Amino acid sequence: CALPISDFAAVTAIGARVFAPFDAAYARKCLAAAQRAWAWLERNPDIMFRNPAGITTGDYGDSHCGDEHLWAAAELARATNAPVYSTYFLAHYREFLPAINPANPPSWSMLAPLALWTYALSPHANAEAADAIRRASIDAANQIAARAAAHPYRTALTSKDYIWGSNAVAANYALQLLIADLFAPTPRYTAAALDQLHYLLGRNTLSLSFVTQVGERYPLHPHHRPSGADNIDLPWPGLLVGGPNPGRQDAYMKRLVAPDTPRAKSYIDVQGAYACNEVAINWNAPLL
Repeated sequence: CALPISDFAAVTAIGARVFAPFDAAYARKCLAAAQRAWAWLERNPDIMFRNPAGITTGDYGDSHCGDEHLWAAAELARATNAPVYSTYFLAHYREFLPAINPANPPSWSMLAPLALWTYALSPHANAEAADAIRRASIDAANQIAARAAAHPYRTALTSKDYIWGSNAVAANYALQLLIADLFAPTPRYTAAALDQLHYLLGRNTLSLSFVTQVGERYPLHPHHRPSGADNIDLPWPGLLVGGPNPGRQDAYMKRLVAPDTPRAKSYIDVQGAYACNEVAINWNAPLL
């Protein structure tokens, strides 16, 4: 779908809002770009993105653009308070409210929670819509915090969350808890969010920090090509690797990780094991 344009509209609208106090000219440039992107989306709502012929790397393909479009509308509504954006958001947000739930935090393929949260945090928000978003967020956070408190390692991960990029799932649960804390300040939300950071930094079944050069033991061989090519022994610092993944979708994991390995231990520190040791910007983002 046209998600690169939708995401571009959203992030440049954020840029307009964030940079305004520091660089007004750049903020205006961002806002103009966001508004042009939105105008293009209105003219071309059904264009589907696919990698060009001959490109075989992953394209992060998505068959449904509605969540990205909603995010663009929400960010532009917050940045401008213009009716065209809020009208679109209010016409579509209800169908995406279930995206805020305790078992599926936001991900690269489901950005509706980002749209809902930024709208509810806006000073221009419609009261009814904002209240519905707040209630959904608080209900989900209560369940996430309770689940984490009951786990021996205090992680919010469920058995199905051990996927390619499971560490990003843990980090996104923390993000979800911190957003709920903005709506209703609650110590157990922030405590549970911190517990997810503890998990990522070593309080896990491997006693391993999943962030390079942080902690006593951390990955030395992430699937990060600049780290592998710079002739320096240590990897670049601050990179969150994907983490345990019983799916074992690469040749190294298939060979070195037994199929009956407990899911929380399905990890190897091998550069070629991209299914568990890859790094990605959409994993580092919720870590930060």
